[in-house]
Amino acid sequence: MESALTKDVTEIPDLAHAARHYRTIVEIFEKNLENLFRNSRLAPEVNHQALALAFARWRKLFDDTKYLADIDRHDFVIFAAGLMLKELIAAHPLVTHTKGSVSENQMVSDKDALLVRWPEGYAYTTFCLSVAGAILSEMGENSLAVAGGAQNPEFWDSFRENSIETPAIAIAFFDLICGQNPNWDMPDIPWARKALATKRDLLRN
Repeated sequence: MESALTKDVTEIPDLAHAARHYRTIVEIFEKNLENLFRNSRLAPEVNHQALALAFARWRKLFDDTKYLADIDRHDFVIFAAGLMLKELIAAHPLVTHTKGSVSENQMVSDKDALLVRWPEGYAYTTFCLSVAGAILSEMGENSLAVAGGAQNPEFWDSFRENSIETPAIAIAFFDLICGQNPNWDMPDIPWARKALATKRDLLRN
């Protein structure tokens, strides 16, 4: 999977700070939907009240943990994007509707099978990938590579089933997509992340 939005997002000045503002998030979120669902048999519908709630919850968590960025900025960017994914799944600000009468097989043949598999989750994930990738690029790092396992439809079935039941687990799935080592037991606890914990121990020594 790839998000075609990353290039557009990198044009936003000082994205690392701009993304802390709801107006920027709405702009990127809606542009991502426009790109994903263009020429699709699915039509997205955004509940802006739920999107605002997801952002407000994310911003609180981000502000409480942003000091950890000084330990490992790369890992923290991915963690912060995973937190956003968690809150989007929990708040569920997006629903999709089928245009006209069409079977799932027809939809899959006409559009990306992964998008059809879980349209809302795929949209949330590509949005978070775009933002994280653009911020890392802004930091001078290489593009964020998506792990090969994220191309497997069965991965998305497991991702959907587990994260709808327990939204925090979406952070671990996002880590997998980004090639990180997930903490399945405490995915939303930043200091339990291997990268942050390892560097924190090195700094103490």
